[in-house]
Amino acid sequence: MSAGTKNASRRLSLLQRVGHERAPGRAWVARLWRAYLTRRLRPGNNQAELDRFYALPDPWDMASVREQARFVQTNSLIQALRPSLGTLLEIGCGEGHQSVHLAQLCQRLDGVDVSPRAVDRARIRLPQARFGVGELGALPWAVPAAGRYDLVVACEVLYYMDDIGRAVQSLSTLGRACLITFFGPAARRVAMHLEGIPGIQRGWFQHAGQAWLWAYWCPQLVHADAHHRQSSTDQRPEDRSCPGTGRPPTGTTEGV
Repeated sequence: MSAGTKNASRRLSLLQRVGHERAPGRAWVARLWRAYLTRRLRPGNNQAELDRFYALPDPWDMASVREQARFVQTNSLIQALRPSLGTLLEIGCGEGHQSVHLAQLCQRLDGVDVSPRAVDRARIRLPQARFGVGELGALPWAVPAAGRYDLVVACEVLYYMDDIGRAVQSLSTLGRACLITFFGPAARRVAMHLEGIPGIQRGWFQHAGQAWLWAYWCPQLVHADAHHRQSSTDQRPEDRSCPGTGRPPTGTTEGV
């Protein structure tokens, strides 16, 4: 083993020890690690850099009070908008912190992430769900037998993608309903790609001065791409409704 490889192994081992979710000084270590790697992160093909983040367990501080509050509010929003769920796909599941909450809302949860490290931890955190290494345009498994998930969520991930418009289209081909969230400063990159989606609902929620925007829509099946269309010899009526859609919970604002 070369000296460089040994040093890298020691560095990763140290990160895992001092960066454990319950380790003393964990928040300080996480801030330094995020600051170091965020300078290298750019929108686009960031699989290697994003995986490097997870050399430190919970690099995004998902166990914090702030993020846990976001998870709870996201669940309340989903319950109001789409109260009955069979299948749910989570894009950018990370280590499964939010997956624990989402799994309470559906009969089957699938989660994908580009980071093998994160996916391994998600499988340990929530063994009853299915997690795999993949991305929005390349799932590691086939979609449900019905051709779509009841709901596809992408929370705090779209602003890392280089083609957000294409990502929104991909979400629409995978889900009967779609929900995205993104923190306030990312609105400049994300919001423009949501304009013109028929029937879209938008709003925000907040905690301790941090605001997150959300957008929810139900794609019209008539606009699905050819991969999801049935052959002309087996044509059945398509459901063009937005199934189970209710009103956002009190405390959110539509039209943001």
